[in-house]
Amino acid sequence: MARLVTPLTATQIKQAKPQAKEYKLSDGGGLYLLVTKAGGKHWKLKYRFGGKEKKLSLGSYPDISLLRARELREKYKSDIANGINPGEVKKEKKIKQQEEEQKALNTFENIALERLEKQKDTFSEAHYKRTINAFKNDCFPYIGNKNIDDIEASNLIYILQIMAKRGVNDSARKVFYSINKTFKWAVANAKAKRNPAADILLEEILGKKTKQHYPTITDDNGIKNLLISINEYTGELSTKYALQLLAHTFVRPSNARLALWEEINFKDKQWVIPAKKMKTRDEFIVPLSNQVVELLAEVQEYSCNSPYLFPSTKSDTTPLSDGALLGAIRRMGYSKDEFVPHGFRAMFSTIAHEKSPYKYDVIEMQLAHSVGNSVSKAYNRAKYLDERVELMQWWSDYLLEVQNG
Repeated sequence: MARLVTPLTATQIKQAKPQAKEYKLSDGGGLYLLVTKAGGKHWKLKYRFGGKEKKLSLGSYPDISLLRARELREKYKSDIANGINPGEVKKEKKIKQQEEEQKALNTFENIALERLEKQKDTFSEAHYKRTINAFKNDCFPYIGNKNIDDIEASNLIYILQIMAKRGVNDSARKVFYSINKTFKWAVANAKAKRNPAADILLEEILGKKTKQHYPTITDDNGIKNLLISINEYTGELSTKYALQLLAHTFVRPSNARLALWEEINFKDKQWVIPAKKMKTRDEFIVPLSNQVVELLAEVQEYSCNSPYLFPSTKSDTTPLSDGALLGAIRRMGYSKDEFVPHGFRAMFSTIAHEKSPYKYDVIEMQLAHSVGNSVSKAYNRAKYLDERVELMQWWSDYLLEVQNG
């Protein structure tokens, strides 16, 4: 004969106090309240299924009231009578919920940002920022919140078509390459099942890629006018100094903007750009001509305590903005088809190859270009360094002669 159990009352449950050991308050039908030593009160249901005793947690009091606990008991007893194991159902629901939560986390945006953060040391600072901004502007608004496995080739094609309509095919290609790398990384790290970018033939959407050359100036009279325009520039002094340095060192504009004083060695007359800032991923030496050393001494007085050679006008702790150099060139009267800050590199390359006494490999090395065969391409930060020191002085002397001619 089954033991009779007196049903619990709301008052009895409310007044139940913790004891030295946890204990149970039974309500009958397998339902009981477990009172822990810490004072917690948890509803449990004991039942048999498949010939075995099972236990099911129903929730904590007072979140689950006595009335609600009894309703759940009757529901689960009905399920058991119909061959349904409530414990297994609950377990399956929990697994499904976890899968849904994981799916919500596995958005393209989250995974793309995770990849960029983990591979940050393999990017130059400028490339990292450009990739982040490109994703935020042209990618995340369309697929950022989508689960990565729900993204199809058609979604990516739509992004490319929108960018193509704006006439930014080169940027569209870069966005596509970044998307493709994100999917490859996600597949390799078991965060995605496949790469839909692999199904896309880029030429069919954006056409064949054409080689773009940065507009530059290579005639002496044109160079003279440009140098005078820079020297007479009445805008921000930080921008003027940066353009003057670019003219003499022809580094990539981002290297000039982000240059730090800790990279400048006045004693050895060298600017050593860290590998993380270089497109080649190798540390790079820029020998400093006498004119550049003199310029940097003047810049140092201007930049005061800033870690940057060319601090932003808004804060000494941030570098010159990405658009500052181009904006200054435009205010000097040069259109996008006439000259851009990157044009100093093409200017030097053309003139040095045509007029300087230095060989091809020396010039290309100072442009941070890869030279030689597959064996000799192994990077050496000091390769041709003596010749490059002479080359940089020759270039500064050439600019000064043209400017004063």
